[in-house]
Amino acid sequence: MNRKGPWVSHLVEGVGVALVVALAIVVFLQVFNRYVLKAPISWTEELAMLLFQWVAFLGAAVGVKRMSHFGIDLVTRTLRPPAARLARLIILALMACVALTMVVEGARVLGLTRSEMYTTMPFSHAWAYTAIPVGGALALYYLVQHAVRVWKD
Repeated sequence: MNRKGPWVSHLVEGVGVALVVALAIVVFLQVFNRYVLKAPISWTEELAMLLFQWVAFLGAAVGVKRMSHFGIDLVTRTLRPPAARLARLIILALMACVALTMVVEGARVLGLTRSEMYTTMPFSHAWAYTAIPVGGALALYYLVQHAVRVWKD
């Protein structure tokens, strides 16, 4: 990986870990207040959904970085080296199409949801939907790194 890669990866993974911890705390608070104290907090459910969206899309990008998504290695393991290399490049290109779609369509959804406000929190739904283009952009970043590595090998 190049010199710029590690700090971006560490930042993404660090933010992901922080979001998972925050999600666990919010869900615990939600359950504890609802079932133990019998006094539910109204904003915890929406905040948990927002955090979960960010965890899912950042986690998907980290999965692309580690190439740990299901089935990617399944096809290429059975092929001879030249064909396996071509298959890897095709798989990376298809994954890049999905990631690019996430960026483009995610940005479009942001425009549509900018004015929609959460019922219990004082900010826009766009905060949650921003995770889609950000996750797609990070996935593209990691896919380019993988494609360069496969091309050089």
